[in-house]
Amino acid sequence: MNADKICLPSRSSCKSGYNCPMKVVRIFLWLGLLVWLVACGGDAVTAVPTPNDGSPPLTGSLFYILQETRRQALLRYDFASNTSQVLFEVPQNAWLSHMAASPDGSQIAMTYAPSPGENEIQFGYTSLYLLLADGRGEPRLLMERSAEQEVFFNPTWSPDGQQIYYSHVLPLDEEAFTFTTTLERLDVTTGETMVLAEDGIWPRLSPDGRTLAYIHIDRDSLAAELVLAASDGSNAAVVVPQDRFLTLDTPFFSADGQWLYFSAVSNQTSSARWWERLLGIEVAAAHNLPSLWWRLPVTGGVPQQLTTQPRVGQFGVVSPDGRLLALSSQSGIYVMQPDGSELRQVLSLSAADSLSWSP
Repeated sequence: MNADKICLPSRSSCKSGYNCPMKVVRIFLWLGLLVWLVACGGDAVTAVPTPNDGSPPLTGSLFYILQETRRQALLRYDFASNTSQVLFEVPQNAWLSHMAASPDGSQIAMTYAPSPGENEIQFGYTSLYLLLADGRGEPRLLMERSAEQEVFFNPTWSPDGQQIYYSHVLPLDEEAFTFTTTLERLDVTTGETMVLAEDGIWPRLSPDGRTLAYIHIDRDSLAAELVLAASDGSNAAVVVPQDRFLTLDTPFFSADGQWLYFSAVSNQTSSARWWERLLGIEVAAAHNLPSLWWRLPVTGGVPQQLTTQPRVGQFGVVSPDGRLLALSSQSGIYVMQPDGSELRQVLSLSAADSLSWSP
């Protein structure tokens, strides 16, 4: 959807500080916060009992962001004890947009905006932080904003834990509300950064760390396409074109690196009414719209639909042993087989579009 027509709430665009004029981003981030405060979730952290079907028990820990009415928190769910531990209670008027646990589960990369002060407006301009995964201490600033309207979002780790990939909105002219969006990589040891792609969001690495998947958003139309590239951003190639889905996001790889999973809204589920089309009002090219899970071989091909129940705010990860997938959404956290079968709910709650599964 063209931003100069109308900019609806969008998970892959405006919500992440993406492709709307910065004035619109500013308004949307505030409206998004109000929506969260008033209407999000409200469910308790409820674990759904594991079925007694003879399947191997689930192991490891899930890191997720809980979104309740007037509350946001980062938690770790332990499969063995069937309990969740609060690692970071987000202070009132602060904002945690996304997070990702390191491969060894020792620390968490967060795109976070501390409270601007009592009675001040939280616009969601986030910096990049690190938090110890045992819940001790406060978030430690890793990359600070250099401009008021700057935004970091969508952090993800390289498999060796040495690098963090993220997207970055940087204003060019705050008065004219012009900006750039780049997909970048940070070397955690040296602090060096590298720009990998323009207009790229939702980065994820293959298990061997050699291949980068991300979503490219067309700056004018907001149309989304799925791209594969080398880990340094070179040799980029589109594997799912803009016209295949109404929108798509949150890609990730199978444990063997042979499949690419992603969340998408098909064109057939567009909610535009005849009068909206007549007046030229387009459905947002990126959500919050209910989406389904799909996959296709990394070598290309026709996407295969895996789920039938659309959900809002989806995000997916692979279990440490590679045999299952975990999926977060505003309606709960689920697990399923890599082929989409045996879908079942693990936690009944409203979760943000960030999820990590550590040993």
